[in-house]
Amino acid sequence: MQQKIVKIAGKINEAKKLPAIQVGKKIRLAEAALDDTVSLMSEMASRIEMLEGMQDGEID
Repeated sequence: MQQKIVKIAGKINEAKKLPAIQVGKKIRLAEAALDDTVSLMSEMASRIEMLEGMQDGEID
């Protein structure tokens, strides 16, 4: 999971370094970072749901 976060940060930093004239590439990098972020959030939500399910099973 940490590798995904580093990858997202790298794309954002790369986009920040590009000059304004390369707006198309900046947008593509930003879109890719957003896609990666959504994927990571989905994975985290799934893991949280599994943990909550395990906890609920232990309590009952």
